[in-house]
Amino acid sequence: MIERRSAVPPGRHLRLVAAFGLVAAVTSGTSVRAQTAGTAPQGRPAAGTPAVTAAPPVAFAPPTGEELQTISENGRRIAAYHEAVTKTRAALAPQHPEVAEARAVVVDRNGVPHVFFFHRDETGPQPRWVLIADVVYQSRAGEVGATVFPDPAKAPPADAVTHLRAIEAARAGVVAKPGGPTGPWDEAVFKEKTGGAYMVYLQTQAAPNTARFGSDARLRISGDGMQVGEMTVLHVETTAVPVPARAGASPTLHSHPQGDLPTDTDVAMVVDHPTIAPHLILTPHHMFRIESDGRVSYLGPNAVPPAASGGGR
Repeated sequence: MIERRSAVPPGRHLRLVAAFGLVAAVTSGTSVRAQTAGTAPQGRPAAGTPAVTAAPPVAFAPPTGEELQTISENGRRIAAYHEAVTKTRAALAPQHPEVAEARAVVVDRNGVPHVFFFHRDETGPQPRWVLIADVVYQSRAGEVGATVFPDPAKAPPADAVTHLRAIEAARAGVVAKPGGPTGPWDEAVFKEKTGGAYMVYLQTQAAPNTARFGSDARLRISGDGMQVGEMTVLHVETTAVPVPARAGASPTLHSHPQGDLPTDTDVAMVVDHPTIAPHLILTPHHMFRIESDGRVSYLGPNAVPPAASGGGR
């Protein structure tokens, strides 16, 4: 993974020049009209010059509203997971310092998030995960609710253990992939409504006051939490965006050299760091805008031909 900060690869210069023109248009409220790439120049060719017929521009269908809504909802769900872990840990750690370094999973129980904190006990004949806290997180209020510190001798709830096992399988799967993202990670795990498998998102943690787009992966884990069924590295490049103390007038942006849609983790990153919004994403054929609440809108086709062909949707 390559983390891009100030240096811009030469082959991407034209795309970023167009991107900053788009930033100016969005900031001033001017309508954005994308030009079709590959349009032939007007006028007659010079004498003796062979006539050249320009190939018609290739049209790439814009994403559907349903696709963008799904990305938005998935991103908000990831951000809500991160919020539950972060705020619960911050609330408990001053009185229970062991929570600061504990592993955490969030389990949705009939719409109520429960945050479970575990530590790994290496003292016995076999290592085991020990539950040290079960916390209800009140997502609407953004506050910690009922908290239970269970007897360590008791077995932890089966659903919490399976969620944790799925994250462990995802971590092992990413580490085993050459060139895959590395930790420490911000994690999120969800049990799928159909099929019983788990979806795990791993995002490499960024430096303070930085939003990191990239160094992330999505994995589908079997229902027992043991096997990696599918793994997708979501970005081929990583972009670090400084997070301002408060929202500014100018949008921030990053580009995708491959893939023609924003990712779920793109939306989660903006919701996690709302002051970078509005955030623009340039794909090889399209342009998008993400708001601080996770809404994704389509701005139109990307006017500048990509340096290399992008992945299809």
